[in-house]
Amino acid sequence: MRKNLVLVMSVIGYVISYKAKNEVRELENKRQKEKIENFCRKNALDLSEVFIEPEESRTDYRPYLMKLLNNASGRKFSAIVVYDFDRLAEEEDIRKWIIEEFKKYRIQVYSVTQTSFKVPPEESEEKSKSIKEKVRDLPSLPEVVTKVTEIVQNPKSSAAELSVVISQDSGLTSRVLKLVNSAYYGFPKQISSIQHAIMILGFTTIKGLVLSSSIFRIFSSKNNLLSSLDYISFWKHSLLAAIASKRIYKELFFEEDENIFSAAILHDIGKLILDQYDHNNYANVTAEVPDQIYANQVLKAEQKYCEVTHPTIGHLVAESWNLPEVLSEVIKFHHDPLKSEKYERLATVVYLGNLISQLVLDSGEFRGDVFDENIVTHIGLNNDDLLIFFNDLQEEAAQLEDLESFFK
Repeated sequence: MRKNLVLVMSVIGYVISYKAKNEVRELENKRQKEKIENFCRKNALDLSEVFIEPEESRTDYRPYLMKLLNNASGRKFSAIVVYDFDRLAEEEDIRKWIIEEFKKYRIQVYSVTQTSFKVPPEESEEKSKSIKEKVRDLPSLPEVVTKVTEIVQNPKSSAAELSVVISQDSGLTSRVLKLVNSAYYGFPKQISSIQHAIMILGFTTIKGLVLSSSIFRIFSSKNNLLSSLDYISFWKHSLLAAIASKRIYKELFFEEDENIFSAAILHDIGKLILDQYDHNNYANVTAEVPDQIYANQVLKAEQKYCEVTHPTIGHLVAESWNLPEVLSEVIKFHHDPLKSEKYERLATVVYLGNLISQLVLDSGEFRGDVFDENIVTHIGLNNDDLLIFFNDLQEEAAQLEDLESFFK
């Protein structure tokens, strides 16, 4: 039985299969419909209905497409989403004519395989000024963080020099030793010296942990407000994203990068800043988009309520703290890594680590639809590769429980 064509002011999906056999056609229609639904969900499009051409339709007879064209003048829908533009017509000239007909009435035609939505545009200069006003009372980073960063950036530095600096902060010393002696690392003997801990954890991990621990403690101290974020879950996600990113990078490029752990563990600091310095507006964001897995939905809501996205505010604050450029740039582009001119490789790995960490902690199952196919293929991976990383990270996540105290 055919559906009545009742349209509302929203996005319409359109599906057609050219297959002759019923079973094959139904399978392809189902696949197209699922792809369209995922596309709309990822890009925050309000999909009201998906219309599937009936069995009797042909390349020269498409009743639903004709009705959509006839209804275009009434502008009862704002866009049409198809799996591929050739679903409109196999002949290019007819395809172009159909798209132009819809455009006459300001109706867009999107393709799952060929349309790429960008994240919200960068904020204007005026908005940037208002953003900086929001964080004018943001405290400076502790001196130990600056010193640790300088030492780690210097290739001539030694573990002894780094241990002297960390040892001057008793709270940080305690947290580092607690971490290295946790069940996660599983060393049979107690590690009692910072220098020994540095040799075990490595400069890269130490820098990331010192940075994140100090920054997270700055924000966790403002407890006079009800938080829109679950801070324990936030810390765990950040740490797991860093572990995942470090592993992915080494697997892909057969080497370690000194900045990957720090960049990954700090990628979402903008969320902390929005939660504490624009709390009421950010509460609206988390209420509207409780599932943070689809970045475009999150960024769109942040732009709507806070007038700034968490990557942008995180980038601005990282710059104001004089953190290394690579960290502030990866923070800025971790949802759109191919736009990073200088640090595309690092930003792409953090993009992957971030999503895999979210899937492990929030859904517990692998979902390939959350990844941008262009980004995944650009770095030379596929869903099978990502599934392997996901499975490995699930095992890591089970051992993270006793690491939460490091950030308290």
